[in-house]
Amino acid sequence: MFKEFWDGLAPSGRRGLVAGVAVILALTAAFALWAMRTDYDVLFGNLSSRDAAAMTEELDRMKLPYRLGADGTSILVDKAAVPSTRLKLMSHDIPLHGAVGFELFNNSDFGMTEFAQKINYQRALQGELTRTILSVQEIESARVHIAFPEDGLFKHDQAKAKASVTLALKPGETLRPEQVAGIQRLVAASVTGIAADDVTIVNEHGVALTRASPEGAAGGGVAMDLKHDLEQALVRKATLMLDKAVGPGRAVVSVDATLNMDQVRVTKEDVTHPAASAGEQPAGVVVRQRETTKDDGVGGQRDAGSNTQRDTEYQVGRRVEQVVSQPGSIQRLQVVAVVQGGMTPAQQDQVRAVLGAAVGASTERGDLVVVQTVDAVAAGPAKDRASLQPEVSNSTPPARAPAADASSAAGSHPFAFLPVLVALAVLLLAVMLARRAGRRTSAPRRVEPMTDVQREAALQRLRHWLAADPVAGPGARDGA
Repeated sequence: MFKEFWDGLAPSGRRGLVAGVAVILALTAAFALWAMRTDYDVLFGNLSSRDAAAMTEELDRMKLPYRLGADGTSILVDKAAVPSTRLKLMSHDIPLHGAVGFELFNNSDFGMTEFAQKINYQRALQGELTRTILSVQEIESARVHIAFPEDGLFKHDQAKAKASVTLALKPGETLRPEQVAGIQRLVAASVTGIAADDVTIVNEHGVALTRASPEGAAGGGVAMDLKHDLEQALVRKATLMLDKAVGPGRAVVSVDATLNMDQVRVTKEDVTHPAASAGEQPAGVVVRQRETTKDDGVGGQRDAGSNTQRDTEYQVGRRVEQVVSQPGSIQRLQVVAVVQGGMTPAQQDQVRAVLGAAVGASTERGDLVVVQTVDAVAAGPAKDRASLQPEVSNSTPPARAPAADASSAAGSHPFAFLPVLVALAVLLLAVMLARRAGRRTSAPRRVEPMTDVQREAALQRLRHWLAADPVAGPGARDGA
């Protein structure tokens, strides 16, 4: 039947049938490939080259298909297998971010020396700290180095452990001072024997984010932060008080605090006595008492010259008190408030008293509280200029005094300058006329060029003149 159908078709029909079958087969194959293709999704993204290499090595070991995307910074796997693959990778001990943690001890080697154990512990501790620091959102990469002191049996002066942290921040991100201090405290709390001041943090450009502080005192950066925070807190309190007293936005307050950053340690030791009755001197507590009697008599008779000795031992109490003064105490305050509008001296005194009480100013400590109004501040320079005016007038030479008096007297009359103005107008008019006359006499007369008609007429008049001249004659005309 197919042969009869094929033979019954025209050549064009045969070609159309073949083309249709070919198109149907091609579409079927394309649909099958599209339906059977693998839909890849991101397994991990924004990876460093070390992390990508470690993960792809583990995927090759697990014989799972994958692809690399975004220039090798992301790994793509089958979309349906993303959760399971991610859990499988996390169950393995993959050294992410180029650092290994305590999984280094999962496969312990019993033949490892003590020195190798210490090195592995240091590597694991550094890796765990790196992973914890990387949990901060602004940090892209980090490296931690810990320096442990060398232990010695006969070493009395043991060095302290120290740590350094190198941070690479994400583009456009910065770390706040409290975040830097938090990383310092994190490292110090994780390693035995390291204080927060012994942790140095630098950025990817090598700029230190922490400041070294001298022993027993607060560091420069900490002192400035403490001073700034204290001043801002006092300014807020003073501004809130003035807004209620004189009106919102009508006062400006500035506070300058001088802090004592010295750490003082005072140790007191006293001897305590037990409580005594009224009228008695305090005494210690009797611990032991012994009495010895030496008899010099005969036959057991006690002689009057016998010798008796008593030994009593007392015990007293001991009290040791240690007082540590932390740095950051207020040494002096200077408060300045400028209030808009006028105020009487009594009102200024009241505002000064209230402002000093709000910020905790003390006269015994030497604190200074100044309250001024805007009118008084603006009038200050004008008063200074007015006070200097008599000195300037007195410094005028005596010879110029009459001229100044004459000019002031002339300026007082309304028509005093009329003759002077008329004289200046006449002088100006004379100068203008003289310049115009000189320009007329000195300017050369301009000769206009002759036209062809004028030139021909002039030649005709010259010929007639020469022809009518009896003195010249023809010979003279020929010679000419």
